[in-house]
Amino acid sequence: MPGPPGFDAVLTVEQALGILPATAIASKLAGPAGVQLHRLGNLEWLGFQRAEAPAWHDQVTATLRSHGISARDQVQSGEHALIAEVKFCHRGHWESVHLRPPDWPVSLPDGVIWCPPAGNPLVRRTWAVWLAGSQRRDVAALIAALDITTDKP
Repeated sequence: MPGPPGFDAVLTVEQALGILPATAIASKLAGPAGVQLHRLGNLEWLGFQRAEAPAWHDQVTATLRSHGISARDQVQSGEHALIAEVKFCHRGHWESVHLRPPDWPVSLPDGVIWCPPAGNPLVRRTWAVWLAGSQRRDVAALIAALDITTDKP
């Protein structure tokens, strides 16, 4: 659970991320259980700069490296981050690994398909964090509405 002492947190979103390989190689990579990450070992992770989200970057990097995937920042310090569609055009989508949830609202570029990784090793979690001593009812109502860990009527 994120946050320093004096704060409370609740899980609000949990997304299993998928792999975006070129359509031409997807059938060679994907099996009945999804794409085995070690089969992507000759590719490079097309990711984000560590400064954007250090803990998440470290988690993704460690997972990918444990499967033999090169994981380094694609954006060097001082450069502008590129949106996924530009990254695909710039790097060539057949040379890299890109991750995203299955329900991302932006459509995929031509020649790219979404595939689940076997065993869902990469899960992105989003948390709501607030002051633990807060007694505001509006904050309580918001947190209750965001909390995905409880059953709601």
